[in-house]
Amino acid sequence: MGRLDGKAVILTGAARGQGAVAAETFAKEGARLLLSDVLSEEGERVAATINADGGQAVFEAGDVADEATPVRLAERCLAAFGRIDVLYNNAGIILGKPIQDTSLEEWNRILRIDLTGPFLMSKAVIPHMMTQQAGSIINISSAGGIVGYPSMAAYGAAKGGLVNLTRCMAVDLAAYNIRVNAICPGAIDTPMPRAYIENMDNKEAAWQRIADAHLLKRFGTPIEVVHLALFLAADESSFMTGSVIPVDGGQTAY
Repeated sequence: MGRLDGKAVILTGAARGQGAVAAETFAKEGARLLLSDVLSEEGERVAATINADGGQAVFEAGDVADEATPVRLAERCLAAFGRIDVLYNNAGIILGKPIQDTSLEEWNRILRIDLTGPFLMSKAVIPHMMTQQAGSIINISSAGGIVGYPSMAAYGAAKGGLVNLTRCMAVDLAAYNIRVNAICPGAIDTPMPRAYIENMDNKEAAWQRIADAHLLKRFGTPIEVVHLALFLAADESSFMTGSVIPVDGGQTAY
């Protein structure tokens, strides 16, 4: 028996990195998955791998911040699996710029994907979870949503907004037995931070500097975040809602 047997899960940002690891891990635990990403080819490959291994996954391309997409994803999940038990808001982008160098266009793009996207996805699934009188929404924020990161003004604003959106949603939805929790990873070794340092003069030094900002002096791995998400999706976490949980190697401890 898997920890998620029979649960229907919508997972955004599923094409690579932490999202792809989450998709494969959830599938092995019995989840039925509606995967989404803007990266169609890579997302289709993740779904195909899961299905080839005996799991159940459907891929639907889309931009979560486009108002029509979350509604379409919810409808596709219902058509495929008959219900929506878990929403895993994983899709996100990053921008490494201080406030004085951040353009309005860049600011709007980060907030659109990292904050408006989870808002719209949640709006799309909540009516169905209310009917079920059950559901778990998992928001992937960041340690940068708890403390100030250098050169991360827009990203920090979006992820900090997602932290408090999580708490407000938990308050609004508790009466319907819908739980809402946020995970705040530190630096995780995925394509996103590697792209972030790509244009820096000394990539190795930059990578080590980021690692050293954590008490454990290293980057996390995607599975170390996904293990917590699995717990929050499963019934084991039934008394948790409104929680904001760092998985950050001690970065926010000091």
